[in-house]
Amino acid sequence: MSAAQISKSRSRLTLALCVVLHTFTHAYSVALVPLYLLMKSDLSLGGVKAAALVVTLYGVVYNLGSYAAGVMADRFDRKLLLGIGLLGNAAAIMGMGFTRDYHVILALGVAAGLFGTLFHPAANALVCDLNPKNPGLAIGLLGVGSGLGFFSGPLYSGWRAEHAAWHWDAISQWQRPCVEMGAAGLLCGLLFLLFAREAAHARHASSPPLGRRLTRVMLAVAALLGWRDFAAVAMISLTSLYLQKACGRTVAQAGFTVGAMMLLGVIANPIAAYLTGGRRRLPALSTVCICAGAIVATTPFWPTSLVLIPLCGFQTFQLGSYAISDASLLERVAPNHRGRIIGLFLSCGGTWAALSPFCIGFWIDQLGPRAAAPSGYIAPFATLAGLMFVAAFSPLAIRRLGSPTGEKPVTLAEEIMPETMEGAI
Repeated sequence: MSAAQISKSRSRLTLALCVVLHTFTHAYSVALVPLYLLMKSDLSLGGVKAAALVVTLYGVVYNLGSYAAGVMADRFDRKLLLGIGLLGNAAAIMGMGFTRDYHVILALGVAAGLFGTLFHPAANALVCDLNPKNPGLAIGLLGVGSGLGFFSGPLYSGWRAEHAAWHWDAISQWQRPCVEMGAAGLLCGLLFLLFAREAAHARHASSPPLGRRLTRVMLAVAALLGWRDFAAVAMISLTSLYLQKACGRTVAQAGFTVGAMMLLGVIANPIAAYLTGGRRRLPALSTVCICAGAIVATTPFWPTSLVLIPLCGFQTFQLGSYAISDASLLERVAPNHRGRIIGLFLSCGGTWAALSPFCIGFWIDQLGPRAAAPSGYIAPFATLAGLMFVAAFSPLAIRRLGSPTGEKPVTLAEEIMPETMEGAI
């Protein structure tokens, strides 16, 4: 096998391993969502909002630290950053399974967020560098991990919280999936460090600053597109509570439904990236945001036996929008800016979105007896729809970044050929 063939093979392996890391990163971010009510009872918490605060802290720290992670991604070994990120994230999630102290659990949520924040700036920049002829499609394939993670996290945690039969010390029902998922993440983190590779030209020790104009444009993008992220994160907690409180679902059933509604994201991301190349990306971004908003507003009006239909419809459009928006951003900036671009966006828009689990928990606590009926959820779902409509204006800001930069655009026919997935040699 030639050196070029080996390089291609390692690039594809690294992309596949990044998808696995993406899966764990998002699985950890939502694993506790079906367990809110179990945590509230087991830890004698003062409401759903107290359990949701753990997820909120994770998300706030995860996003708030993203710009610093982006600076590191533009200057240091991204393979090492990604491996360390998963190992630390997994260890913190596993630690939640060994303590009943609520304040320690909150601290572990912060620690998990600190390590998790390394993923997106480093991974998005790395897969683009390894696939320079078509970074948009690489981002779409990386997005498969988000669908898998959002699917497997709540599905697995809800299932294992009800059915895990092993006993160790005083570990409770909701803690068993934390231990199991943490152990799996530790193993995958080690495998990533052993087999993934960095792009040959990846280090930019003297990366130029973003500059005022680029920073202002990205802040405008975050101010609009961040509402999509708020709605997306809020939807996960709202759905779980809606299913358990208003639809009478068990923890395992709620976990399955929350996970299943994310499953179409596995194909939505690469297909969205494939179908929206070039000038189609920005109009498509507005379209999918509007479609997602229109669908989610109808959720409380569906029979509880069919509620998975609007949930899957919303997530198909919503998750597909991430591949479109990420590709639109990364194709318009220089390679040595990509880590900081993603980091800046997440630090602003993502941090705001991360507050949504606590907001949803607080809102549901205030519903009182109305939380037991689907009609009590009309306003929350309608609010999320309105936020998606606001996000539909984000292409106006993204367009200010200019035209896609880099190499000659790849045609639709070339996008699916193996030759377009070359590594940087």
